[in-house]
Amino acid sequence: MKFKHIVAGALTLFSPLVLAHPGHIGPHTSAGFMTGFVHPFTGLDHLSVMIGVGLLAALMGGKAVSRLPMAFIGIMVVGGALGVAGMVLPGIEMGIALSVIGMGAMLLAGGRMSEKLATGLVMAFALFHGMAHGMEMPLDAQAMEYFIGFVLATAILHVAGIALGKLVMTSAVNQRVMRVVGIVMAAFGGILMLS
Repeated sequence: MKFKHIVAGALTLFSPLVLAHPGHIGPHTSAGFMTGFVHPFTGLDHLSVMIGVGLLAALMGGKAVSRLPMAFIGIMVVGGALGVAGMVLPGIEMGIALSVIGMGAMLLAGGRMSEKLATGLVMAFALFHGMAHGMEMPLDAQAMEYFIGFVLATAILHVAGIALGKLVMTSAVNQRVMRVVGIVMAAFGGILMLS
């Protein structure tokens, strides 16, 4: 079986998850910590970018291991606040799809870019993801619980990506693995843009 057939099959399996995107509770309905915590795990768009940030951080090494995830979380919080306030950039879903493609391209490049460029792109991605979370954040007493839940889940996904990246980096086939991950992620972003 050829590699392109495996990738095509894997992408076909992802398509129902893209369309369903469970865990989105709708705008400003009552929800608490668990709804916020579960949200990033249930949408492959959020999940892939958040793990991708950790993978990229591990690939780049050095201070990027902490800087990229911290930059993402910081700007995601700002985006979340803007989303709650109703100040949302147009085309937010397109921005999220582009962030998936961008993260895939960055992984495909093997992290060969300046840390400043990588941090800037990660921050741009985080703004869209934060706004999407903020638009769905409840405007009630449980809002802070929801907020803490999605921030904690994001941090966990970043750490998982870093751990996975470090594990892959110990392997002799690490560059091929990261390229495959990058290609699949970029293709997945393309599917998001078309759906």
